[in-house]
Amino acid sequence: MRERNLADMRLTFAIALTLGTIVASTSHAMATNAFDPTTDAVFQKVVRVNAGLKSYTAHVQVTTRLFFGRFTLCGTLYNWGPSSKVVFDHVPSIAKSAVANQPTIEAPSEWTTRYVISIESQTADVTAYHLVPRDPSAIRSIDVVADNASGLIREYTWSNENGVTITSDPTYGTIGSYQLIESTVTTMRGRGMRTQSNTVFTDYDLNDPIPASVVSSN
Repeated sequence: MRERNLADMRLTFAIALTLGTIVASTSHAMATNAFDPTTDAVFQKVVRVNAGLKSYTAHVQVTTRLFFGRFTLCGTLYNWGPSSKVVFDHVPSIAKSAVANQPTIEAPSEWTTRYVISIESQTADVTAYHLVPRDPSAIRSIDVVADNASGLIREYTWSNENGVTITSDPTYGTIGSYQLIESTVTTMRGRGMRTQSNTVFTDYDLNDPIPASVVSSN
């Protein structure tokens, strides 16, 4: 009986040792795969997209379809450094809520200071990053899918604390020597609601000064 007990103890110890080795190996792998923006090649491409472009403006036309109709907004996109703002010419009552809750995200150069970033998945073509705000926010997380070769963002998905999810798929064009958004398709989903917006960007002006009134009101 004593020999059997000793054998059982040895078996238990061997199992515990094996499990401990597996856990240690998994923990080491997780630590090894932790996101490091300075060594992540795709993320560095994302940050360097349009390097040298200090500011720009563009005409914006947004057409949004709701379950009871549609509306179209026209305005101007202003971008300077890491900041951007859209100023619409006129916002009808039906569109005020949509404009007030339009999704935003800072320039990639700001992401590491504003979000905790991890790699959600990676294929030969794209890398998906998961961004969680460092400070309290109405945004629970933002998922960003980047093209491995170019660093251009192929898809954004905002997940809000109120259960609303917003997905935006941009299409790019060459403006001068830069890759800038020509259009986006944005879908908003929530409890009992779904809207889709098509946005077109035209008439880009590159590296022109942004009016001080726009910067100060941002």
